[in-house]
Amino acid sequence: MGNCLSSSTTIYDSSAEPTPTPIAHEQARRSSTVKGKGRALESLSSSHQRRRSSFMMGTGPSISALRTYATLPNPSSSLPPSKLLLSSANTIAVFDAYPKAKYHFLVLPRYPFPPQSDPDSKDSIVPLEALDDLRSLLLKADRGAREEVLRAMADTAREVEEMIRDEMLKTEGFEWKIDVGFHAIPSMKHVHLHVISEDRISPAMKTKKHHNSFRPDLGFFVSIMEVQRWTQNDQNTLDRIEALSGAQALLETPLTCFKCDEPFSNIPKLKQHLEKEFAKEKATALNHIARHGRQGSSDEDMF
Repeated sequence: MGNCLSSSTTIYDSSAEPTPTPIAHEQARRSSTVKGKGRALESLSSSHQRRRSSFMMGTGPSISALRTYATLPNPSSSLPPSKLLLSSANTIAVFDAYPKAKYHFLVLPRYPFPPQSDPDSKDSIVPLEALDDLRSLLLKADRGAREEVLRAMADTAREVEEMIRDEMLKTEGFEWKIDVGFHAIPSMKHVHLHVISEDRISPAMKTKKHHNSFRPDLGFFVSIMEVQRWTQNDQNTLDRIEALSGAQALLETPLTCFKCDEPFSNIPKLKQHLEKEFAKEKATALNHIARHGRQGSSDEDMF
């Protein structure tokens, strides 16, 4: 285990792994032009609507779908716009098939994951098994590699946040909070980062476990910034990894609103409450904009 947490970075020959051909040259820089971003933004709301329809029909990806996406040599040509939001040399962002909020995306590290110093490389700084989930990344990748993977995921998440905020303004007239984090115990294979709007309004939010798994205050949903802090100290990383295995019990926490702590006996009542809370938040924000010409710079200013 000590070797897994060393500070050196090892390059893994991806040809030795049972995966598709490595990526060739870096794809066009993550929707780098305004025009490209505009096309992606236009698909946010409509694609999430299709996701909700898909959920109602009981269709969706398999448990290994994310691994398939992450190992595609050319995701921009292999995945339709309804699935792929953006891609870079070492990450992709996809629409969550069962969105638990108005906006919900997943950021995945690609494999092979080339070193930042050589994005065209066919080698990977992490073995494929280190990308199974967050625990695997922290245990099986050396310190330099795991920090590089987390940094790349965080950078892509920030880009997704920017796109979401643009769409929020276009569709609702104001911006609201976006949470970025991992599930302590994921439901799908391949480490992925959730970028999810804090409204938590969606037909796919159907159970207490769904709600609790995305509560930002409970511990099952772990922010990217917190995970990055873990990696600054090897012993702290090991302690945190140990704690991840016991996180399943957090999903049985009594059902309450994470914003106001009001308890609820069932999900339908909680969802009605969240709808009302969002409507109040929107009305307050729009009133602030009408009076001041802009949205408040903080939650305190706005509310």
